[in-house]
Amino acid sequence: MNEILRANGATERLSTEEVARRLGVKRETVYAYVSRGLLARHPASGPHRSEFDPDEVERLAERARRPDRSSALEVVVETELTLLEPVGRLSYRGRDATQLAKFRRFEEVVALLWDGAPPTPWELDEERVAAIEALGDALGPEAPDAERIAAVVATLAARDPGRDDRDPERVRRAGADVFAGILVALAPGRGEKLPHSGSKAPRAAEDGIAERLWVALTANGAKPRPEQIAALNAALILLADHELAASTFAARVAASAWAGPYRVILAGLGPLGGTLHGGAGLGVEALLDEVAAGVDPDAALDARIAAGGVPGFGHRVYRDRDPRADHLLERLGIPTLVLLSPTGRQKDKGSVGLAAAGLLAAAAERGLPAPNVDFALAALVKAHGLREGSSAAIFTVARIAGIVAHALEEYEHRLRFRPRASYVGSAPPPA
Repeated sequence: MNEILRANGATERLSTEEVARRLGVKRETVYAYVSRGLLARHPASGPHRSEFDPDEVERLAERARRPDRSSALEVVVETELTLLEPVGRLSYRGRDATQLAKFRRFEEVVALLWDGAPPTPWELDEERVAAIEALGDALGPEAPDAERIAAVVATLAARDPGRDDRDPERVRRAGADVFAGILVALAPGRGEKLPHSGSKAPRAAEDGIAERLWVALTANGAKPRPEQIAALNAALILLADHELAASTFAARVAASAWAGPYRVILAGLGPLGGTLHGGAGLGVEALLDEVAAGVDPDAALDARIAAGGVPGFGHRVYRDRDPRADHLLERLGIPTLVLLSPTGRQKDKGSVGLAAAGLLAAAAERGLPAPNVDFALAALVKAHGLREGSSAAIFTVARIAGIVAHALEEYEHRLRFRPRASYVGSAPPPA
């Protein structure tokens, strides 16, 4: 925002109407900001006219609209895997990801990214299933999914004599085994010994990753309906890779040092689950819970803005809309709900769809960016009753596909990543 200067050089203060226009909100919302301490009236304000400091208005707008990119580093790597276009399009090996999400199974997209499917079936032998079940007993039922998944990868690596083999077929096999092991570890009734190799809940032999993961993420292990399988399958596909995100870049660094596939996966898992990558959906889940329980969407968003940011909105690469979010929200019917009036969308306090619609409308009123995939994934989790925290688990499982794909591509090179630091500390003593 450019400051408007008076003739004498002083910064001109803004009226309530100007603040509302610059923030993209209503006059009433500006008053709400003042009452909640998000914005202060200038001391020169009169009894019938409020004036505001433009710099403070700009700071509020920046907090709501954009994440901090100070000291950001850009790395460019040639790849044949994923094309991420800022205009709002995502493609895997030249295939539009949203079209793949409509018509393909997750396993097919994994094979596309890996440039070849691993040997079938994607199952573990009884010995490794028993080892993962014992691991579950040791971790206990309260262990976070992110820690459970990392422990599964380490366990499988320890029991694989070819753990350091970088042959593409062995790497694909390791990736498929990791998927199978995660499904064992996340299955309901952890610690119960059931006679079904690769899963602790009865299932059909033809069930895919989406079906098995859905059962693992429900409280009672209930079999999903076809539309629920399709929704989760779409989410897995759309989250499978996203170019050089933090997780895949970390995996690339490990692969460039020729670490084995399990270690590459563990390197990629490191950044996943953080509040800025992979774990943002947890914050959106909490936000949806609040609004579905009756908290006003405006108040919920304002509280997040005051705390430093709203999870689930905006993206560092997409300039306008996140195509993954649009596809998943469309599956939930939420774009139609956004058209409801503020009164209408608050009639059903218990509806996750209406809560999401209320938040989207309130965010648009405040000039926030469009929702991203974290918002859509959390809405999917809550709308279908998956257990708390499932958004992070789904994100992690899906992204393992991309991590392995980047490993396969990076293994053709060696030690490509050796950045140098610019030292700004105290000078060492003279030699």
